[in-house]
Amino acid sequence: MRYLILSDIHGNLEALDAVLEAAPSASFDSVLVLGDLVGYGADPNEVIDRIFDLKPTVMIRGNHDKVASGLGSTEGFNSLAADAIRWTRKTLTTSNRARLAKLPKGPVVVNREIEVCHGTPFDEDHYLTNERDAILALQASKHQICLFGHTHLPIALEHNGRNLRIASQDFGENPTKTPSQNPIKIIPGLRYLLNPGSVGQPRDGDARAAYATLDSEAENEFVFKRVSYPISATQQKILNAGLPEQLATRLAIGH
Repeated sequence: MRYLILSDIHGNLEALDAVLEAAPSASFDSVLVLGDLVGYGADPNEVIDRIFDLKPTVMIRGNHDKVASGLGSTEGFNSLAADAIRWTRKTLTTSNRARLAKLPKGPVVVNREIEVCHGTPFDEDHYLTNERDAILALQASKHQICLFGHTHLPIALEHNGRNLRIASQDFGENPTKTPSQNPIKIIPGLRYLLNPGSVGQPRDGDARAAYATLDSEAENEFVFKRVSYPISATQQKILNAGLPEQLATRLAIGH
């Protein structure tokens, strides 16, 4: 099975369209969406429509989806996120607000090897940012591969039952280092925590939209992907919507 893995789109239509152009439907069999369709960006309705048109095999909610749909509060959000999600909640159509409200909470099982969550398997809103979090996530996970998002930082962690190994980048020490484009080979007997990064608001110092693919049969590989998109168009939409200027400027630096 060839999976297209998307996370943290955050209302960025241009980034999403660039990803879908770089990964045409013939290149994958199934779509997995790890949450946060909305928040920060100026096109929440358009992004939701695009994603639902893909008919994902599994799609879960993120913390921004939960709050935008009215199922949670802005407690814990910084001021930028809170301002953006209040704007998003007002902008969403009734039908799209209902769509978000119906998204399941992670973790959700994809098949006997794969499960997905937004933050971690033990807490959908927790940021997995250090080795302790990773060990707790592995203890809570029931499958060989756990796909997660939320941090906006692409990373692959590999565990052999004793030791945790960084298979992609310096974990928690150098978040601006882009992961290797070399495929991560999925080895039987090992377990994996895999984050594709953010489609709509990367925070690893690379402004390009981030996503990933997973071939669970022929090659049995997880591959990080990046694609450029017209950032200036997205920035102008954010400013025209009256959203905080910082939400526009940060897109150009990937942070």
